[in-house]
Amino acid sequence: MPKHIPEVPLFDPAALTHHRRRNRLTQVELARRLAVHDNQIYRWEKGITPIRATELRRLAAQLRLHPAQLQRRLDAPPTLTDLRSLRALTRQELAHRLHIRLHRLTAWENGRLGPEQGPILAAHLDIGDQAVDVYERTGRLPAAITHRLARALRVTTALAEAAFHNSRTTGTHRGSPTTAIRTPIE
Repeated sequence: MPKHIPEVPLFDPAALTHHRRRNRLTQVELARRLAVHDNQIYRWEKGITPIRATELRRLAAQLRLHPAQLQRRLDAPPTLTDLRSLRALTRQELAHRLHIRLHRLTAWENGRLGPEQGPILAAHLDIGDQAVDVYERTGRLPAAITHRLARALRVTTALAEAAFHNSRTTGTHRGSPTTAIRTPIE
């Protein structure tokens, strides 16, 4: 796993440049509207400085966009980290929405429910022992967890479950920019 994963790993500097120009704003004008340093827009557009989720939300609002419009398209089915990025949520914000601790979200973004097993895991997740048993035998995510993820990320339950399983097989961060399919966001 990389040492530092950006808060918004799918951020697309070229999309920012495109939308800023489409709105006929200079970098300095946009920076002043956002109350950031004059060269901050330049640094984001060149990929010098990673953007934080809160900054992305403010930037998207200023340009009258959805945060996903300032992020690159995916060439593979999304992971939980991808969905969090497309929603422009910090890890702390998503953990809060899910009513779990940050270390638990880290495990989920790596495709694991947690280090515990059996009844202990069920108690930590507030789900039935049978659901954990099915998960441990088949890898099928418990419905209660799928629904929590779907609600928190505002996606379908099928997409939430698929993203969890994709997190298990691909890890949390893909690393290379791609341009193929847009993830369906409700």
